Amino acid sequence: MLFALASIITLTFGPTSWTTIWNGIIDRMVHGSSLWNPLLDERLPRLIVLVCTGASLAVSGAVLQSLFHNPLASPSILGISFGGSLAVTLAFLLEWHLHYPYALPASAFCGCLLTLLCVYGLSIRKGELQMTTLILTGIAISTLLLAVQGAITYALRDQWELIQTITEWEAGSTADRSWKHVNMQLPLTLVGLAGCWNYAKEINIMALGEEEATNLGVEVSKIRWRLFLCIALLTGGTIAAMGIIAFFGLVLPHVLRRISGPDNRRLMPLNILVGGSTLLALDVILRVFEIHAFSIGNISAILGGIFFLLLLFGTQKKQCFYEGLGC
Repeated sequence: MLFALASIITLTFGPTSWTTIWNGIIDRMVHGSSLWNPLLDERLPRLIVLVCTGASLAVSGAVLQSLFHNPLASPSILGISFGGSLAVTLAFLLEWHLHYPYALPASAFCGCLLTLLCVYGLSIRKGELQMTTLILTGIAISTLLLAVQGAITYALRDQWELIQTITEWEAGSTADRSWKHVNMQLPLTLVGLAGCWNYAKEINIMALGEEEATNLGVEVSKIRWRLFLCIALLTGGTIAAMGIIAFFGLVLPHVLRRISGPDNRRLMPLNILVGGSTLLALDVILRVFEIHAFSIGNISAILGGIFFLLLLFGTQKKQCFYEGLGC
């Protein structure tokens, strides 16, 4: 219901009259007109980008939380989003996006994958993944990546046009989304979602533990690397098309797992639907109430940061209770 309502408002809300819009659509279909049309050239691409972004981040968070047995795992907490962001910033700096049409999604994918592998590798001790250090490693890597990106941005402060482009992209804004952004994101989203769905059953088994999954015939190492690729595709596509939407992949999967249970065969479709609906609803609220001071990325970061603190303190209290520390 929310998805349908938000989609309708996204496609219909705007200052241009429907008579003008329909005349433009008919003129394009019949006469091949190339005149800009708000429905076909702005609202529909924005709808697709928002749905892809919400679905990608929600599914990525759900898969990471299952793989690492940690409710705090998400693309932003583990630094994956910031690795992709730094790679895209370098692509803007080197002007690759002006010469190669898929430079931004390729850069974002590589940055996300390298960051994920780095965090995973640094969290392994004596051949085993240390869950206690995983989140801390992700936060440390995120801080480092943000510092490097901030230094680059500061060094380029005299290049106003480039700084404005990077700033607007980093904010996670849906302004001026077009079919160019759909082409950058949609293929990565479809491949990533298909890959995660294909291994939903194996993810459920791997959530029991690596040793137990191996005993049940799951090729843990092979499937883990393939899922890493899928997560990099999903997060990279999102970063290339919209920028950083922080904490979105943390909040939704955690809430939906509480509602629907841990079975990823049921959880993934729910994340796709609710993820797309939530992001559409946020965009509708910002547009209908004309809140121009904030972008979706800003709102998501604020709300997600508060949720992260609540979840972190709640987890610590449970650990203290079970350890008998009297907290």
